[in-house]
Amino acid sequence: MKIILFIGLFILSVTTIQAQETEKKSKKELKAEKKAQQIVETKALVESNSFIFASTNVNPMKGRSINLTTEYDVKIVSDSIFSYLPYYGRAYTASYGGTDSPMTFDSPADSYTMEETNKGYRVKVSAKNGNDRVEFTFHISETGSTTLNVSSINRQSISYYGNLEKIEKIEEKKI
Repeated sequence: MKIILFIGLFILSVTTIQAQETEKKSKKELKAEKKAQQIVETKALVESNSFIFASTNVNPMKGRSINLTTEYDVKIVSDSIFSYLPYYGRAYTASYGGTDSPMTFDSPADSYTMEETNKGYRVKVSAKNGNDRVEFTFHISETGSTTLNVSSINRQSISYYGNLEKIEKIEEKKI
């Protein structure tokens, strides 16, 4: 009877150990598959010239980093840029009585260049915002993590951190 109990416990412990080992391997494999999927999606987004940069953090030239609690983004759609970002910094010239952020505008893109780097992609987009010329430089990692540097003629440079996202197409229902 003791032998049967001992053999039963031994078999139970061996199967438990094997189950734990297979879970560890499957988690690593799942993580690798997820990373590979992110790499493929990021490459497709950058090459399509249509993506959204969702900002989570701002780093002005002077001062400390600011975590954003509201959704701010930049939408690049082939030949246009739709910017909705906050601005913290010094303006060298500003419009009289303006209360909107200088980084909130819609404009056709004057230029769009994309180049592949060792760790991802660099996308440069320049646009005109009223009397100001703004250049957006996106440093995009393979997995979609992005740093955006914005330089302007009339203002200090500012950096934003966030992620690259896919533009969801909204289809209108016909009545």
